[in-house]
Amino acid sequence: MKVYRFAVHPEEDGFFFLECINDPALFTQARSMDEALLMARDVVESMYEIRGSLIELVVPPDVTTKYEQRRQAQWARKKKGRKRKPALATRSAA
Repeated sequence: MKVYRFAVHPEEDGFFFLECINDPALFTQARSMDEALLMARDVVESMYEIRGSLIELVVPPDVTTKYEQRRQAQWARKKKGRKRKPALATRSAA
């Protein structure tokens, strides 16, 4: 069973461009990492009529998925909302 490795490149419009490292004639694009795996498998099956091939996505460490971006935004909002309130001044008994 042949393994096809696809390099994942993020585009400015939010899509991912995938190019096959083993075979430069194979390339596709996707909106998410889940779709990227499906699209990579589809392009291999369509071009070579091979069923059950193994697909590996090679993702650079600086690529963030939409899920990771949402989690980072939620974390930043939580952190921003947790500003410390000033302590109440207590009256000293005179």
